[in-house]
Amino acid sequence: MNESIYIPSIAGLLGILAGGFIQAILNRKNQHKSHIADLKSRAYSDFLNATSQIAVAQRLGQTEIVKTELSKLADAKSRICIYGDAPVIHLMAKFLRNGGTLQTEREIVAFSQLCISFRESSIMRKCDINPADISQLLFSLDIKSTKTP
Repeated sequence: MNESIYIPSIAGLLGILAGGFIQAILNRKNQHKSHIADLKSRAYSDFLNATSQIAVAQRLGQTEIVKTELSKLADAKSRICIYGDAPVIHLMAKFLRNGGTLQTEREIVAFSQLCISFRESSIMRKCDINPADISQLLFSLDIKSTKTP
């Protein structure tokens, strides 16, 4: 028997196996990235929803809703600590240090900057959005500047 006949067959089979192995590794890596991005987006969204619900409930004196939403807020913050990007965590801490209640211009500025960082983190690129535009969309309020003391 001529062994040279088997060499192309074996090489082809090894190529198919190697290609399948590489494809499986890349597919798994992409699924992992997609899963992390989904967890991050959900945490950001849950934080925004809970913060908004708390602000409205506080204005209306609805203490039970505030208590419920504070629990959701704590959960979202915990997940952001794990999955969030460093700029997001920094701006969230800034928002919370400023009071975190959406009652003052300083808090609204910090929250608007945080929303921009959520957006940039989710789409993985820098956005050229003015925090004053974000505050107008969210609060129907034009903030004077982004450097409020």
